[in-house]
Amino acid sequence: MKLNLKDRRILYELDKYSRIPYSKIAKIVGLSQETVRYRVKNLLILGVIKKFLTMVDTARLGFAYHKVLLRLHNVDESKINEIIGYLKENKLIVWVVTTDGDYDIGFVAKVTNILELNNILEDLKRRYNEFLNKKTISVNVTGEYLTRDYLIDKSRKAKTEVSYTVDYKPYDLDKIDIGIMQFLAENSRVSAIEIGKNLNISPDSVLKRLKRLEKDRIITRNTIVLDHELLNQIHYKVLVQLNNVPVDKIASFIDYCRTITRVVYIIKSLGEWDYELDLEVESVQQFRELMRDLTKKYSDIIEDYNALIINKIHKYNVFP
Repeated sequence: MKLNLKDRRILYELDKYSRIPYSKIAKIVGLSQETVRYRVKNLLILGVIKKFLTMVDTARLGFAYHKVLLRLHNVDESKINEIIGYLKENKLIVWVVTTDGDYDIGFVAKVTNILELNNILEDLKRRYNEFLNKKTISVNVTGEYLTRDYLIDKSRKAKTEVSYTVDYKPYDLDKIDIGIMQFLAENSRVSAIEIGKNLNISPDSVLKRLKRLEKDRIITRNTIVLDHELLNQIHYKVLVQLNNVPVDKIASFIDYCRTITRVVYIIKSLGEWDYELDLEVESVQQFRELMRDLTKKYSDIIEDYNALIINKIHKYNVFP
């Protein structure tokens, strides 16, 4: 489907801060509040907005994200769906996708130690070993979600927008904080009234705690997950291997990536690749042009890259 400029502007504002009130969007976009509410509801019904997503700083809460990419063999569609269903049921697994490229399924486990990850992988192996051809693991060291400036054809300046790290700085959450974050993980636009009703506290108390969690950078971002197929877009995940080069050159590379409006997510990885770049593009040709420009500009840094297409996001819940 093709969105008009008003819908794209609404998506842009929700992408920047998905808890923004309808009244503020209405003023920015130049529509009535009820019209904005209707358009957002319609984007949800159509499936363009898959989810209102809350991101948290993992290290502050004592856990880290480990990404696992699987290449399968001897499987049909029903077996793939079975494996996906199995992964989705595990509460330690926060992200599950199917991909095209060198891998078929990707998932991210939220674990506090290596033993938890080992248990996940061992159980996966016991159940589906005959269908697993290759398994690759990496650790997400840092993650940056970048605003989708391409929605309104806006240029972007390089700035750091770290959403999570592995730099452990403990932060104590009480049961109410945890409850609030669990509600937000399901839907970042859930109202303080609804949260308060379920947790038996006042909406004002909810808002006060939310403000503290955002100020203390426990909640680092409230954004949206889009269905790129409906938007006639392609979501690429590019796994980039870098040469052993000076830190300042790597910093230049990352800063440049931050200015590419189609780059919406940057991950520093510990594994077979050094960085992951998520690009949302209009066509294969646009992707090729962006990567051609990037690899030419940083030919002395980029050793190789592997591009996957994210076909479908089956689960995305960073705080289950």
